[in-house]
Amino acid sequence: MEQTLFEKIWNKHVVTSYEEVDILFIDTHFIHEVTSPQAFQGIEERGINVFKPSLTIGTVDHNVPTINQHLPIVDDLSRTQVERLSRNCKKHNIE
Repeated sequence: MEQTLFEKIWNKHVVTSYEEVDILFIDTHFIHEVTSPQAFQGIEERGINVFKPSLTIGTVDHNVPTINQHLPIVDDLSRTQVERLSRNCKKHNIE
């Protein structure tokens, strides 16, 4: 049976399956400024490191000004989230 492009890519990344749930190897991980602080806090509380930081890329996604595009970012929360992402990426050797 032929596979779709999606199925070919998916199947190439399956590490194992458990109770009909596939465990995938993600070869590139993109993180952003909104939810990554909680993830960094979680790994720090567990005393572990980012797995393969060379395969993780931090990108400012949600707080980039799109109207009047002023820098530095004027909104306090947005600026704080972007700055936190930058610090966490530097601390964990993430590009």
